[in-house]
Amino acid sequence: MIAKHKTIFRELPILELELDGNQPRKEYGSPSEQEKLTSSLERFGLQEPIMVTQKEPNRFVIIDGHRRYLCLKTLKVDKAMCQIYPEISEGELEVRRYENQNNRKGWKPMEKSNSLHRAKIKLGIKNEELSNLLNLSKTTIQSSLQLRDQKLEYLELMQEYKLKEVYRMEFVRLLPRLVKIRNFEVPDVIKILFEKVTRKVIKKGKDFRKLGKIFARASANQEEIHKFLSDPDETIEELDRNTIQSGFSLSIVKLIGEIKQKRKTGIPFDSKEKGLITELKKLL
Repeated sequence: MIAKHKTIFRELPILELELDGNQPRKEYGSPSEQEKLTSSLERFGLQEPIMVTQKEPNRFVIIDGHRRYLCLKTLKVDKAMCQIYPEISEGELEVRRYENQNNRKGWKPMEKSNSLHRAKIKLGIKNEELSNLLNLSKTTIQSSLQLRDQKLEYLELMQEYKLKEVYRMEFVRLLPRLVKIRNFEVPDVIKILFEKVTRKVIKKGKDFRKLGKIFARASANQEEIHKFLSDPDETIEELDRNTIQSGFSLSIVKLIGEIKQKRKTGIPFDSKEKGLITELKKLL
């Protein structure tokens, strides 16, 4: 559990402050944004203290306020007002860093994923505990952490297509369900989906969930999915309408799924089931 530390406010020499090497954000804004903040600090001074934790005498690591610190250095300011925490554990530092950054400029998805991962590891807690601690849904925590485990080629592809976080999170959930569809290998399917997002043919991240259900029945939907992948303008809504199945068709899909599951888990068919499968073979 995160302790409630008493903090003190005091002016500290700029030379005693240092950037946090584990800071998730690797960018501190564009040159114009930096220039704007520097101009504001020069005109109005520091209006919000820099949050730091004391590591040893005369050495303080910044938790929040990295951009302010860099701009103050540019202005050659000697001292800055700081909110000082006593030395805290690495796990608690990760959580406090996440909370402060999360309430500011939007995260890059990998920055958020790495921050959550470090907090979880340093605190030695499970996803559910991290979810409660940060007041985030378990699904959000799980999807964000899974993003770190994706193949480098997929991460680079998401970056290339400039996918927003909501699409990246939904893609992580969709990926295990994607399969080869005729001449389209899984990497081909992914590129087509990302292209549809870029062209706004796919307009909502949640559309990927609907697509996941369709791919779960891929054996019965080969023709419709292939047409969707071949037509750059076909939407997921159109694909969904084209794959609505009758009660009989759904029963067949369910039966296939149950047979596959038995084989996968190694559970043998009982005598009654074997008899029914034999009858089914004869009918076919």
